[in-house]
Amino acid sequence: MSSIRILNLEDNEFTDSVVSSPLTSLTSLEFLSISGNHFDIPSSLGPLTNHSRLKVLILDDTKLTIDTKVASLIPRLQLKVLSMSNSPSRGFKLTSLGFLNHQHDLRILDLSSNDILGPFLAWLLENNTKLEELFMANNLFTTLEVPSMTLFNLSTMDLSNNNMRGKLTTEFWANVPNLSYLNLSANGLEGNIPSELGSVKSLDILDLSSNNFSGGLPIQLLDSKLDILSVAYNNLQGEIVLSNHTMNPSLSLLRLEHNLFNGSLSFLSSLFDLEILDVSNNIFIGKLPRLIANMSSLVTLDLSKNQLDGLIPQELCNLDELEYLDLSDNNLSGPLPSFFISRWMRHIHLSRNKLNGTLVHAPSNSSNLVTLDLSENEFSGSIPYWLGNLSQLSILSLKGNSFYGTFPEQLCKLKRLSMIDLSENNLFGPLPNCLGPMNLSTNYYDKVTSTQEFFTVIGWSPWTYVRRSHPTLFYKQKIEELDAPHTVGFTTKRRFDSYKGYALLKMVGLDLSCNQFSGEIPPKIAILQEMLVLNLSHNKLTGRIPMSLSSLTKIESIDLSYNNLIGSIPEELTQLNSLEVFNVSYNDLSGTIPNKNQFGAFDESSYYGNHLLCGLPLSKKCSTIINVNYSTTKSCAIAKQDGFIDKQTFYISFGVSYTTVGLVIPIVLFINPQWRQGWFHHVELVITTCQSLFITCY
Repeated sequence: MSSIRILNLEDNEFTDSVVSSPLTSLTSLEFLSISGNHFDIPSSLGPLTNHSRLKVLILDDTKLTIDTKVASLIPRLQLKVLSMSNSPSRGFKLTSLGFLNHQHDLRILDLSSNDILGPFLAWLLENNTKLEELFMANNLFTTLEVPSMTLFNLSTMDLSNNNMRGKLTTEFWANVPNLSYLNLSANGLEGNIPSELGSVKSLDILDLSSNNFSGGLPIQLLDSKLDILSVAYNNLQGEIVLSNHTMNPSLSLLRLEHNLFNGSLSFLSSLFDLEILDVSNNIFIGKLPRLIANMSSLVTLDLSKNQLDGLIPQELCNLDELEYLDLSDNNLSGPLPSFFISRWMRHIHLSRNKLNGTLVHAPSNSSNLVTLDLSENEFSGSIPYWLGNLSQLSILSLKGNSFYGTFPEQLCKLKRLSMIDLSENNLFGPLPNCLGPMNLSTNYYDKVTSTQEFFTVIGWSPWTYVRRSHPTLFYKQKIEELDAPHTVGFTTKRRFDSYKGYALLKMVGLDLSCNQFSGEIPPKIAILQEMLVLNLSHNKLTGRIPMSLSSLTKIESIDLSYNNLIGSIPEELTQLNSLEVFNVSYNDLSGTIPNKNQFGAFDESSYYGNHLLCGLPLSKKCSTIINVNYSTTKSCAIAKQDGFIDKQTFYISFGVSYTTVGLVIPIVLFINPQWRQGWFHHVELVITTCQSLFITCY
């Protein structure tokens, strides 16, 4: 096999050292890939030093060992493609760069994820003036060194997620005039973003996110030929004002989130070809521009966490391609426009605004909707029937509104629901038995995947540099992810948390707290086997705690506090080994508190207000119980203030006190003549004094 030219062994389980392998004798090799195995290869590449024909060497996820014996050898090979990237799971790192001193003809170099220390390797660029693509993300560079010569061939550069400090200089851009892709995200670069970046005519993709840049956004960037621009997570500020002739029809992605930009959104009128727009977490003010309706290609729109006000314009409903809409945490008011759910909409976040009115308008075609979050607004009326037609709905949050009526049984038709939050409304009546057959599903990937994800695929084929190419055999892709993970808030374990990614995928919960639900807890609720959170607190539920809750083997939090439940705490609940929070305070429960397994870790706050409960962790022994009739009715809002006396108790005490005083004084005066004489003398003196004052003033 000495004449073999192409050898691809990647992603197997080969072991042993390359030094003792037959690879050392295959001097006709032009292409060699041994990535994803368990080979040991010296960092000097000594065993391959005589492979003068070798042009492409792929050593991704390969263990490189320190080799001092042949470190001084000058290899005969001159590579054109070298890839030595590593994944964190393998743990392999590049231990020496000495052999790169002798490489002068590289076109593609990938040294990603190697924890290389020190300044950026500017000397490597100076040694390889023909370099076209450079990937050095996820290392430990400290500064961004400027190459001393012009690199006309360099088109792709990824230096993201390093520790580089300092500023971007004009000299840097002058020496890379044909750059089309630049990723400097997740570093510590500071100062202003150079306006000269806008003059690099070849630049298509620019990612400067997650740095410490300050100042304003150079208008030249929005007036360039950029296709993707991300400056998110910086300290940029000021108003974005475009001139009348500014227009960038090629910009498809614009991310400005987590900065300090202010002013209006009028600058968007020139960016009508956008597909993804995220300007969340800024200080933008004013009304939503109706010109957004002209962005017919818009797929993702995130304007959350600003200071926008006014109505949601009807024109927004004309965006047929829109899949992700987030207008939460603003000051928007008024009713929702009719048919506000467009055909392809998957995620709607309108929480924490001042929206009001009823939800009477049924969407015409919204079978793709996965998330509907209208929480903490001022909506009223009954929960609409058409929610039962949203067959893909997985997350429903109507928390903190003024919805009234009974539990909408149409929700039981939704077999993909995994998170339901109807808390802090005015719902009443019994909980339906249909809660049991509901499939609070997990592993529903659509509730995690958001159209916020935007992948930039940079592909390169090493076969270009091999004498007889076979492009279908090997095509390596570098995938850059520009995403803002889909996030949903939910109350669990006594706190409000944000869930995203894998945590959101596994989150299954039901929160009906702070309403007026009555009747017994349906035993069939325990059929929801995947449930992690059950919150029925601050209602008017009666009856006993169902023993069937013991079948919720994955449950982590159960809150049944502030109801009118009676009876004992079922001993079977001690089988819930995943239970971390259990709260049955302020009910009419009685008997001995279970103290096995997880229940031994719950403190007395889990059982406050149940005067017939006894045993640890309470100080009350079961032999000294006094029969006390204690009312557990208490409003959700007052309970959240952690007060000791509710309004009803306060008014009753106030009235009884004044009635008692009014009765005691006449009785005492009737019994004791001396006190009675002194009392009337005092009253006469007060009347005389008042008359004198009145005459004097007159």
